Amino acid sequence: MSLKAKSVTFTVVVLLALAGLLSGIFVGQHVHFKKKIDVSRFHGTYLENPRQVNQFNLTGIDEKPFDNKSLKGKWTLMFFGFTNCGYVCPTTMAELSKMYRILEEKGVKNLPRVVMISIDPERDNQEKLGHYVTSFHPDFYGARGDEQSIKLMTREMGIAYAKVIEKGSNDTTNYDIQHSGALMLFNPQGELNAFFTTPHHADLLAKDYMLLVS
Repeated sequence: MSLKAKSVTFTVVVLLALAGLLSGIFVGQHVHFKKKIDVSRFHGTYLENPRQVNQFNLTGIDEKPFDNKSLKGKWTLMFFGFTNCGYVCPTTMAELSKMYRILEEKGVKNLPRVVMISIDPERDNQEKLGHYVTSFHPDFYGARGDEQSIKLMTREMGIAYAKVIEKGSNDTTNYDIQHSGALMLFNPQGELNAFFTTPHHADLLAKDYMLLVS
């Protein structure tokens, strides 16, 4: 596949994923009423009426199940990435680490659970994923699942990604993954309550989070 074709393919994937996310938001906005905040002070995209997500079943870096029940009882910031990522993932995880430390310094007691979901289950096992996420903060968590489960989950949340194999390469294990870097924020009821598109800034993420949990 030519570089131009790859670019067109990924653009189509992104547009389809965005359309799915927007339609989901539209439905969510008409389902049920939740707490209101001053949206003018919010830097991300706040869903005034949070929405449920379909059932998912993954496995965490501690070998325990990570599913919809895992989102209950605490705020969760979710990111979809992979350990071989060259820029988007380490940059995003670094900003999340800075955000987390800002919240700690400000004495926020209700800290979010930061979870990275691998979009590269072929190469990211639990051990590799665990080393990666905890290198940014010891409290960060990771989870993985089979390819079909990840596709269903990302499609519902509007996360676009596509595997790219270098032209002329016969090594199918040597590939890159182009993907969007949005962050998903779930409330303690396990509902999608907000999302944040790139570029991410730790101070703005921290301000938005404190606005929500205050």
